[in-house]
Amino acid sequence: MRTAFRYNRPPALDLVKKPTLKVAVVIACRDGQDKLDLVLAALKEQTYPAALFTVYIIDDGSEKALVLPKIRPAKTKIIKFKNKDQAWGKTLATNYAVATLKEDVLWFLDADMIVEPHHLAHHMKWHHNADDFVVLGWKRFVADWQYSPELLSQELRAGAFADLHKVSETKEAWELLIKGTDELRKPGLESFRALVGATFSISRNNWKSLGGYNPIFTTGEDNELGWRALLAGLRFVPERQALSWHLGISTVEVHTDTVIAHNRPLFANHVPALSYLRANDQLTWAISENYVVADCRGMPAEAFKNMVNEFFADEKGQARFLLIGPWKDLAARYKVTNDSLRELREIKRWVAGDSRFTFEEITGDKKLLIPEILEHFDEPSTPFFYFTEGAIEPIVRFGALRHRISKSGNGLEGVVDSKDQRTFILYAPALGRANRAGGYAYSNIQELWGMRWHEISQFDFSKTLSSNNLLPLVGIAIRAAKRIRKPSDFTKLVKKVVHVLKKTISK
Repeated sequence: MRTAFRYNRPPALDLVKKPTLKVAVVIACRDGQDKLDLVLAALKEQTYPAALFTVYIIDDGSEKALVLPKIRPAKTKIIKFKNKDQAWGKTLATNYAVATLKEDVLWFLDADMIVEPHHLAHHMKWHHNADDFVVLGWKRFVADWQYSPELLSQELRAGAFADLHKVSETKEAWELLIKGTDELRKPGLESFRALVGATFSISRNNWKSLGGYNPIFTTGEDNELGWRALLAGLRFVPERQALSWHLGISTVEVHTDTVIAHNRPLFANHVPALSYLRANDQLTWAISENYVVADCRGMPAEAFKNMVNEFFADEKGQARFLLIGPWKDLAARYKVTNDSLRELREIKRWVAGDSRFTFEEITGDKKLLIPEILEHFDEPSTPFFYFTEGAIEPIVRFGALRHRISKSGNGLEGVVDSKDQRTFILYAPALGRANRAGGYAYSNIQELWGMRWHEISQFDFSKTLSSNNLLPLVGIAIRAAKRIRKPSDFTKLVKKVVHVLKKTISK
């Protein structure tokens, strides 16, 4: 099935009358039996056929082992995850349990979520339509609840879900993100934040291709998964009709500073979009923002150094390089004063001790075809890919290519010089969707996302200010504004926003 242009999708879908897809409802839980009993009571009232979904409760080392209550879906199982040093927590427990499941779709649900009877059915209408959707349920937070599982079941059967709570809270930053991206039809890199673990669904095949949760995350694992899903070209769908009540105020909202401090270094290392977290640090990040493939045949060492130094000047983004060339030829005997491989040898010697560079062997002088180049772009958490070859013209600025693609919205922007040498930038989500569509990826980028090639003399390489990564300011401002209690708090907020703004526009 071919995907639509960029992130377009049907404006609305009806519930599927005769669904066929099987669902694994995955609930990781540690203690909290009382809340879990309510969650299961709500799941029992789901209108999606009971024969098509199974609830898997992962007991993540509860002090008192979880048990199955009387009111629950017909197919409900407990999977015990044996805790031990370096093997505990929701992330590892979930990866462990899901690895053995066979259902078509995985619906991840927190153990404190009361869902409306059609909630799962609203998720599944999208999965029946296409296999590249990640569906996000809609939730509101409540501080108090008085009902028992028996009373909850009665109220849900009576159609009183909306009347369960008169007072609730929303997550303003999340809903602002949804609204500001036209319901995620026009997501930017910052939109990975939309994937939160409380209630979301994804095909099992896509979960498997993404590699599941990153095991080093004990919190924020859902957002990091969202980052990889976005770059892989999956379409996020916030389903406003998939309603739910979250029992209790968000842990992040209650312990904001503690959670942010815990997650900051992990997100700085693994999510390049959050470049403001990398500001003023000289560290080498686990995931770079840029991945550069350079065909070094015929490339002067000076041009090579100018290229890499431009990328190295960006401390926040950083880059990794794959250098293609006849590297084995350098082992042959040569004469220093008459070395036909002098430039290639110099390139290799400059970077031989730098782990940011890897090498790939190529023989002959045949130009690489575009499909061959695209096959080298296999860095699942890196948002921008570059390719360049030969004697790079001094006028070329890779930052200008980055600026152009951010302004045009194309999936690829490139230049060609008088010697037919190519330099281009490729946006990872565009490549992800092109690969997902099947067939010729290069044509798919054009069809599904858009591309443009320029004669090098017609391309504007002048420096311009970038507005990239301004969206994080919104989240910062919202969180900080909630804590304003006196004039000095407001002054601190203004200074913080100005500081991040300066760092962003000076990029």
